[in-house]
Amino acid sequence: MEIKPIERSALPDKIIEQIKNTIIEGRLQPGDKLPSERELAERFSVGRTTVREALKALSYVGVIKKVREGTIVNRNISNFFIDSLTQMLILKHLDFEDLFETRKILEVKLAGLAAQRATIEDIEMIGNILKEMSEKANHNPYEFITEDIKFHEAIAETAQNRVLYEIFIAVRLLLRKAQEEVIKYPGIMKRSLKYHQQIFEAIKKQNVPKAKRAMFDHLDDVEKALTSLELLEIKKS
Repeated sequence: MEIKPIERSALPDKIIEQIKNTIIEGRLQPGDKLPSERELAERFSVGRTTVREALKALSYVGVIKKVREGTIVNRNISNFFIDSLTQMLILKHLDFEDLFETRKILEVKLAGLAAQRATIEDIEMIGNILKEMSEKANHNPYEFITEDIKFHEAIAETAQNRVLYEIFIAVRLLLRKAQEEVIKYPGIMKRSLKYHQQIFEAIKKQNVPKAKRAMFDHLDDVEKALTSLELLEIKKS
């Protein structure tokens, strides 16, 4: 792995950019192990804390992950994760407000397409995820979040539009952060389950308007909870 020293003023963002470019250029492949934090700090001529911050950001968006042997490039990574939108996500130039504005446009459409195109296998898959969500809601909020994300991803996959699916995957990179905040809101899991059930039933019955309406209402409810927690401000038109 060839790395150039960087100026101290750039630090984590430049480290992220160099690692990203190394992957794009094929010098690091999915499954390849990265050098240790100590070795990266020496190569970049920065402190280990700076390297750790950059690696944490890359791990957060799924570009790399920790395994028993160390830190590797995620085997499931796609080229889409390395484009300019992902770069903005990594560098945190997008906020919750922008996220939910985008989700209301994107996921409402995906829910409608899923209602049109769902197969028997798709319905079974989404139903199983919903069942897992219901079980996790009783004892483990963070596992509930994991199943919640799976639910939305399953709908995006069921919509059978590859471009919209890839856009959803990029947006999903910020979902967990938002959900880990909103899960603190009293009663939110119970309400979330209600909306997810409505979305599922509408897709199952191939009711496009109801699927879109239920998805919009769900996202609107989560957005209002975030606003109440003072994590998001509503834009003035």
